[in-house]
Amino acid sequence: MPIFSIGPVLVIVGTRPEGIKMIPVYNALQEAGIQAILCSTGQHTDLLDDTFRIFNVMPDINLNIMKPGQDLFYITTTVLDKMKMVLQDIQPSLVLVQGDTTSAMAAALAAFYLKIPVGHVEAGLRTGNKYGPFPEEINRKLIGSIATYHFAPTHDAMENLIKENINSKDIFCTGNTVVDALHTIQHRISLNEIPVTDSLKDVIKKAQQNNNTLMLLTAHRRESFNGGLARIFSAVKQTLQDNPHLFVIYPMHPNPAIKKTFDESGLKNMPNIMVTAPLAYSDLVYVLEKCNLVATDSGGIQEEAASLGKPVIVLRNETDRSEGVYEGLAYLVGTDETKIQQTIAHVLTKKEKRSYNQLYGNGTASKQIVEIIKRGLNAAKETE
Repeated sequence: MPIFSIGPVLVIVGTRPEGIKMIPVYNALQEAGIQAILCSTGQHTDLLDDTFRIFNVMPDINLNIMKPGQDLFYITTTVLDKMKMVLQDIQPSLVLVQGDTTSAMAAALAAFYLKIPVGHVEAGLRTGNKYGPFPEEINRKLIGSIATYHFAPTHDAMENLIKENINSKDIFCTGNTVVDALHTIQHRISLNEIPVTDSLKDVIKKAQQNNNTLMLLTAHRRESFNGGLARIFSAVKQTLQDNPHLFVIYPMHPNPAIKKTFDESGLKNMPNIMVTAPLAYSDLVYVLEKCNLVATDSGGIQEEAASLGKPVIVLRNETDRSEGVYEGLAYLVGTDETKIQQTIAHVLTKKEKRSYNQLYGNGTASKQIVEIIKRGLNAAKETE
């Protein structure tokens, strides 16, 4: 067990998916009496603000890096530079980063430069293709080479790390913290503690009354910009024409390139699709609960949908969440129009229903992570 100097634990959040997966860890640290500081890079302001609001937290530090047209070079250098000042100021005992974003990689690198230990939440996911997902695959490997703690969400992820010669004593299979967040929001929705947008509820209710099959669609990955998105939209359009009882809810990513491709596809003119702005996480959970199937290129949604037992059509050539594919719940189709159409048709006729609620964890990942951190901090106190 690594021994750290005594100081706060700095929790880094750069994007909405990171917020969803790291806020449960931040809350669990506080509940355990460990001083935790929440640092937002401010990379996606609107989406992050919504996430903080739903989980009733506010960042202690905001780097406010967001600017129009920000690219990977800007994110890397700006986070690296600003994190230097933050780390020198608060002198944390541990920096926690999540997943595969460029901001997580840059924050981990800044901590490494100052010889501050790093804990990697959702460690060990791999596709084996350094350009898919891009740049996430390499971001994960870079963080893995830096981290002291590796919190793997599944046994497959743990095995990936062992194959890369990371000491098994530093790897902990905890489940994915996204399941913690999912369970929390599901419960709060059921208690009416969190509102769901009325217009969204009305659309879903009407679709159910019309005996529509409901599909959630998300598509936003960089590697699909060069023709892939156009093929996805074309396939979905043809599928909607062939299946008038299929109704699609599509939260559109704010990237202008995605909107342009979508507009050119003619998909928005179909009567059986609802296009929305990015959904609040509570709304997303509500749609996931109510839908019959999901088509997505999002890693997090693959996990959430599988945890709810929903069939997932994965709009990527590779997935770093292979467990769903192995279990027969997820279908890896890439951006091939024919495969997308055929797979949706297959899922629409498939009657089998199975539960996969343990595939990515049981909702206790955050508490497990904090217990591991606590043991390291207690060991540090004993050596003082």
